[in-house]
Amino acid sequence: MTSEKPLSVYVIGDYNDHLAFNEVNMRIEGNLFGRNINIFNQNVPAFDTMSTGFCLAQLAMNVPTDIEGYTENVKFFVNTAPRKDDPKIRVKCAGEGLVYFKLHNGVEGVAVNSGYSLAFVKAGATEIREIKADKDGSQFRSRDVFPKAFAEIVKGNYDILGEDIRENIPDVPENVVVWTDGYGNLKTSINPDLIETATEKHVKMNINQRHIFGKVGSGIFGVEDGEFCVSVGSSGWTLPDGKNIRFTEVILRGGNAARSVDSPHAGKKIDWKLVE
Repeated sequence: MTSEKPLSVYVIGDYNDHLAFNEVNMRIEGNLFGRNINIFNQNVPAFDTMSTGFCLAQLAMNVPTDIEGYTENVKFFVNTAPRKDDPKIRVKCAGEGLVYFKLHNGVEGVAVNSGYSLAFVKAGATEIREIKADKDGSQFRSRDVFPKAFAEIVKGNYDILGEDIRENIPDVPENVVVWTDGYGNLKTSINPDLIETATEKHVKMNINQRHIFGKVGSGIFGVEDGEFCVSVGSSGWTLPDGKNIRFTEVILRGGNAARSVDSPHAGKKIDWKLVE
């Protein structure tokens, strides 16, 4: 007798509230009652679709593929819905629609199609399609509406899928903050190739109207304690064509780089130049 493989569900959301996460988790579990489910929560800042997209890609694109049957049992439920698609008064709390995505590694999920939430996985996706689910009816759609649609996907009911919307997904902009980790390191979309060819040079940066002076290192510890270092960091993933996606980090060794520049939100533009 073989036991059913457990289902791992990663919930990425901007709830900033354990109660909200637990309400969503309960509805996901309830709509899949009878399945052996492990749920993991990843919080992002409120309304922050850039951080949402980065976290989704960093997790989903790196799901191990060398464990037989694992990727097909990892699902993502992503909800950051700032309702920025229409600034006018919203009827029945309507917001951005829910979409389905499947990545080249076999991982599936659903996400609200908001801002940059799907921008980081776009190049690694084999499908990004609309889901025929209500866009209104609740202030808390990720609790009251979306778990049912998510459960249908998990059960293999793809009849609820609509048109491919890949062309509507924006690209990730260059030279912006994409995520701030727990150490205050700023992960950015500065071209890592430009950084790797400038090792040991100094760099001037303007982030959040704060000026810093740092050094390009071969690693994030390539400077003395108390100095700023700019280096290619540990985050990233591999695309289907073999291209490695990497991110440049700005760190303050022994300190907190984000706090030193007034904690810029993801999406904040970075002006920088090398100093000979």
